[in-house]
Amino acid sequence: MELKPVLLPFGKTIYQTKQGQLISSDNSHLVDFLLQRETENFQTVLDLGCGNGILSLMLAHYRPAWRITGIEIQPHLVEIAQKNCQLTEATNVDIQLQNLRCWQSEQTWDLIVCNPPYHPLNSGKISPIKEKAISRHELCCNMLDILTFIKGNLKLSGKAYLIYAPNRTFDLEKFTKKVDLNIERRFSSKKNRKESI
Repeated sequence: MELKPVLLPFGKTIYQTKQGQLISSDNSHLVDFLLQRETENFQTVLDLGCGNGILSLMLAHYRPAWRITGIEIQPHLVEIAQKNCQLTEATNVDIQLQNLRCWQSEQTWDLIVCNPPYHPLNSGKISPIKEKAISRHELCCNMLDILTFIKGNLKLSGKAYLIYAPNRTFDLEKFTKKVDLNIERRFSSKKNRKESI
């Protein structure tokens, strides 16, 4: 597996797979949006589908007091994320191999973040590269799976931050109502046409 270095905004270098899902500006938009609104020290933070750990690592850098757990279903990405934690000296991040569809978390969470697959199974061409396919299309989990997990594992006073493309707004509104969650804030980025919620 060939790896490619990525320089983070704060000067640290991490790695991603060269042929897999590449890091996009979506992660920076989500982190910026979140950090402008959240100044408290959350005790428990969960990154769903953490991939190579980019969201967890950015949050760990800007909020070193937060205790962050990242879960990922693809074993090779778990290994890369764990290595990236070592490279960035992110001692407040724990990366685990888990499937959110069946993972029984032993705790509830103050904050859950997720940069999920945007595309439903019946839309667009699915990449022949497994990592890209899982990252882009809802092969291993869908929007309802993610929202159901959040509903069952977020503290009553907790918050969740997700980023979806605007064309999924109707689905997001429908499924949040179905699982009894509320959308409190939205942010649209015209530059990359994504919506953080």
